[in-house]
Amino acid sequence: MDYLYIEKCMFATETFSIGLNMPAKTVVFTNVRKFDGDRFRWLSSGEYIQMSGRAGRRGIDLRGICILMVDEKMEPSTAKMMLKGSADSLNSAFHLSYNMLLNQMRSEDGDPEKLLRHSFYQFQADRSLPDLEKQIKELESERNSMVIEEAESLKDYYDLLQQHRSLKKDVHDIVLSPKHVLPFLQPGRLVRIEYSTDEPANFSIDENVTWGIIINFEKVKSHGEDKRPEDSDYTVDVLTRCSVTKDNSGKKTMKVVPLKARGEPVVVSLSLSQIDGLSSIRMYIPKDLIPVEVRENTLRKVEEVLLRFAKDGVPLLDPEEDMKVQSKSFRKATRRIEALESLFEKHDIRNSPHIQQKLKVFHAKQELSAKIKSIKKTMRSSTALAFKDELKARKRVLRRLGYVTSDDVVEVKGKVACEISSADELTLTELMFSGALKDATVEQVVALLSCFVWQEKLQDAPKPREELDLLFYQLQETARRVANLQLECKIQIDVESFVNSFRPDIMEAVYSWARGSKFYQIMEMTQVFEGSLIRAIRRLEEVLQQLILASKSIGETELEAKLEEAVNKIKRDIVFAASLYL
Repeated sequence: MDYLYIEKCMFATETFSIGLNMPAKTVVFTNVRKFDGDRFRWLSSGEYIQMSGRAGRRGIDLRGICILMVDEKMEPSTAKMMLKGSADSLNSAFHLSYNMLLNQMRSEDGDPEKLLRHSFYQFQADRSLPDLEKQIKELESERNSMVIEEAESLKDYYDLLQQHRSLKKDVHDIVLSPKHVLPFLQPGRLVRIEYSTDEPANFSIDENVTWGIIINFEKVKSHGEDKRPEDSDYTVDVLTRCSVTKDNSGKKTMKVVPLKARGEPVVVSLSLSQIDGLSSIRMYIPKDLIPVEVRENTLRKVEEVLLRFAKDGVPLLDPEEDMKVQSKSFRKATRRIEALESLFEKHDIRNSPHIQQKLKVFHAKQELSAKIKSIKKTMRSSTALAFKDELKARKRVLRRLGYVTSDDVVEVKGKVACEISSADELTLTELMFSGALKDATVEQVVALLSCFVWQEKLQDAPKPREELDLLFYQLQETARRVANLQLECKIQIDVESFVNSFRPDIMEAVYSWARGSKFYQIMEMTQVFEGSLIRAIRRLEEVLQQLILASKSIGETELEAKLEEAVNKIKRDIVFAASLYL
C-alpha cells in the first residue's frame, strides 16, 4: 500500500480495500474510474463495496461516511450499478498442482481424493444440485404441456428439414468458397443475399432472400501469417436496402431487408456466408454512389430486372458449368438435396393446416429436451468427484517423469518437487536434475531462476548475453519437453503458451544485481517499474530458499552451498528493506 500520514488523513491506493488495522470514519474516492491493465473503466459494485465498507468501525462509529468526487458525466444506470449492485460472488479458485499432489502422496495420512472431496470447489458443485433438479422439473413440466398432433409424422418432416438445411450449407460452403467465387465478384453483378427476420426459426426449404448489386470486395486483414487467397476471408460490398437504427450513443446498426420493404439504399459489407447466390446478370453502376438519389435509382433498376424475370426467376451462375466447381462432395450433396426435395413433395404432412405453427411448437419442444439433457449431464459431472480425471492424468505425468512409482511411492525427483511451490515445480526439478544449476556460476543461476518469477511482458526487452541466452534456451527446451509430456497424458495445456511463460526480460538486471551493482544501475538496464523489479527479486529469493531445502532433502551439499551463496548475493540494500518509507 502506498500511504502518507498527514495528521489524521491517510492517502492510499485501492489496496486498502483488503482491510485496515485502524478505524476510519470517512472514505473519500478522488476518482471512480480505474485502469485495470487494459483500459480505464468505472469501479465495479464489488470494488466499491469493499472500499466504501472501510468507513466506520463497529463498536466505535454509529455510521460511516463515504464521499465520491465525481468530475465527469456518469450515467444513472452506471451509478446505480456501482452503488446498489451486489458484492462479488465468492467462487472457488481451487486447482490441482503437482506440488500439492506429491505432498499428499508423501504423507502417510495423505489422500488426494479425500482432499478433493472436502474442497470448497466440490462443495459448490454439490450445492448447485437442488437448483438443477428444480430446473429439470420445470422444463419437463413445460415440455409435457406441449401436446402435438401427428407427432411421429411431424418429427420425420422436421428431421428432413434439418438434413436439408445442413446439406444446403455444405453446398454453399463449397460453391461460395474464395477459390470458386472470387473471379465472379465483379462490380455490377446481381447477387442474392440472405436476411434475418424476427422469427426465431424458419421451417421451410425456401430461404429468406433478397437482392443487391456488388460494388466491390476486399480481403479481411488477419494478424497472423499471410494466407493464400483461397484460404483467406473476404467481405463483399453490396448495395441493397437496409433498415437503419441508432442507439443512444449515435452508433448506427444496419439490417438487410427485402427491396420493397421500408428502408434506405445502403452499401453494406457482407461476409461470403451471407451471399446465397450469384446472378449471371451484370448491370452498369454509377461511379458516384454517395448521393442517396443515385443509390435509390440504382435499386429501382434492380427491381425492374427482377420484374422482367418474375416468371422463370433471375438466372444464376451454374456452379459446374460457369464456376467450374469440380467436387465429388458438391455432386453428392446436390443429389441428396434433390432426393430430399422429392420426399418433401410426397410427404403426408406437407399440406397439413397450420404446418408452420406445429413445426415451431415441435422445435420448441426439441430445444427443451436438449436443455434437460444438458442439465442432466451437468448434474452427473457435479455428483462425480471434481478433478477426478485431472488427478489421474497428473499421476500419469508424475509416473512417466519418474517422480513416483507405479505404487505411488515418491522418488528422489518427487522429493525435490515437494519443496517447490513458488515456481513451476516440474520444469525447475527437471532443470536441476539435468545439471544446469550445478554447471552454471552463482550469478548465472540467479539470472536463470528470474525467468520463473517474472510474469510481465516487456516490449523490445534487451536480449541477454550469450551465456545467459544458452541457459535460457536450455530452460525453453526443458519446458517444451515437460509440456508435451503433459499433453500426451491428457492434461489440457497449450505447449507454446507454457514455453513462452518463461521470460528472459530481467535476466541481465538480476545478473548484475547478483554481481554487486547498485539498484539505480540495474534500473538503467531495464524498462520495468522499480516496484515490479523489487517484487521479482523478493520472489526469486523465495524460490532459492525452497531449492536450498530441496537440495538438503536429497543430500546435494555442493548445490545447497551454491544456492545459499546466491541468497546472500541478492538479499541486500533497498530491495529487502523492511519498508521503503523508513
